[in-house]
Amino acid sequence: MRERTWPPDTVALALPSARWRIAVLLIGALALATGLAVQDVQPVGVFHDDAMYVILAKSLATGEGYRYLNLPGTPVATHFPPGYPALLAMIWRFAPPFPANLAAFKAMNAVFFGATAVLMCMFARDRLGSDAWAVVVGALSAVSVPLLVLVTMVLSEPLFLLLLVIGLRAAERFVASPPSYRSAAMVGAWIGVLVLVRTHGCVLLPAVALPLAVKRRYSEAGVLAAVAVSVALPWQLWSSAYAGQLPAPLQGNYGSYLGWWIRGFHVSGPAMIRATLQRTVPETGAMLAALFSPARADAAHVATLVALATLLVLAVVSLRRCAPVTLLFLAGYVGIALVWPFPPTRFFWGIWPLLLFLLVASAASAARGLPEGYSRPRIAILACLVWVAVGHAGYEQRAVRGAWWGSISRAAGRRIDPAVAWTLRHTSPADVVAADDEGSIYLYTGRLAVPVASFTVEHYLDDRSAAQEAGEGLEPLLLAYPIRAVLVGSSKTLDAAEFLTTRPVPPLALRDRFPEGAAFTVLTR
Repeated sequence: MRERTWPPDTVALALPSARWRIAVLLIGALALATGLAVQDVQPVGVFHDDAMYVILAKSLATGEGYRYLNLPGTPVATHFPPGYPALLAMIWRFAPPFPANLAAFKAMNAVFFGATAVLMCMFARDRLGSDAWAVVVGALSAVSVPLLVLVTMVLSEPLFLLLLVIGLRAAERFVASPPSYRSAAMVGAWIGVLVLVRTHGCVLLPAVALPLAVKRRYSEAGVLAAVAVSVALPWQLWSSAYAGQLPAPLQGNYGSYLGWWIRGFHVSGPAMIRATLQRTVPETGAMLAALFSPARADAAHVATLVALATLLVLAVVSLRRCAPVTLLFLAGYVGIALVWPFPPTRFFWGIWPLLLFLLVASAASAARGLPEGYSRPRIAILACLVWVAVGHAGYEQRAVRGAWWGSISRAAGRRIDPAVAWTLRHTSPADVVAADDEGSIYLYTGRLAVPVASFTVEHYLDDRSAAQEAGEGLEPLLLAYPIRAVLVGSSKTLDAAEFLTTRPVPPLALRDRFPEGAAFTVLTR
């Protein structure tokens, strides 16, 4: 029996060329309109990162360099790659003053969202060999609620995803084409740019180099790696040069990513990876079950995960020859997300259209006829597809009804707004404030602001007592900086602050309570 090829030749599903162009334009328009429609006026600082991006953009735009303007002494920034803040800084110079320029920042993310939907269409057409299935991928990308959650905030994921899809499309074509050092250099430079937006972009380097090595194109792989490293190296040297300038409690949120992970590994050893997987794997499974299960019962969630695993295997089998770079990148990216001691949801949402692409690839394979040896379970696979399609459609419907893309921002606004108002009323411009949302406090009040807690690997893996939270975070910060007021907005930091008020010589005293938090006055340091 003759082996099937993938993707097969154009079949009846393919749309005429004119209809294809119209469909792509409509998808781009739909995604752009959706991205603009979900924008809100909630304060920046929802994920901490978004406030930091705006602060760093302000630093670049105002000629201060690449610095944390919110911290006393304005230390050099080493945590966030400069690509996205640099782009925001360019807009900052022409947009209205803060906070009015937030509308321009968010609108830019909506544009990225629209462009990504178009590029996902083109990428899927390249890999699946079908206009119709490519339109399905684009349409799903254009209304993807998980990604819309990130589009509503000033976060780097929309830019990263756009650049990633461009890079994957170019890399897949490069690997499948005759040898070309020029193409190797161009793809390598693009990988370096990805790293300057989000560090996880480094996974694309081995994802391209491995298929080249399999084809014995070693010299091209060398050029690719050399150019990618040369583009990203200045940022790595910058981070290393200024890595140790911050007090220990600030290293987690303000130091380098790799240094944070290494410190956690140094404390816990290999057990850290096992403990991380014991949390990230169930959290990932729960997230996927919530997004794709037609019912909320535990049995339905198990069935959903089995269905997704089945479709994933089929997607890997179907795409192993025509999309090796994409599969390798996703494997490496997911691997990092699972061993990173941090809630994995945001990592997955940042590449969500690519995960939807895998499911559509499974559907295309089942519809066209499975590769040889996989035809018997076709009914089961179709049942899996129907199950997850119904479940995801239900999730999207509920999300639209509840405007879930703004739920995180709305919750953060209820915490940030009272803290900002209290700071403006009860502190002077020269005061230093410690706060859960220190980036927001700085941006909206002008006060220098530090966090109220340290951020370590153990904060994700272990339940920390109030004494530990205070002793490792807030108390050292009170000794390191001339803090006048402490604003807390979570149960953990509230417990830590209240613990310090019980000391024989308390450094803090409760000043006010407000919705979602409380304010404390610093008595001694």
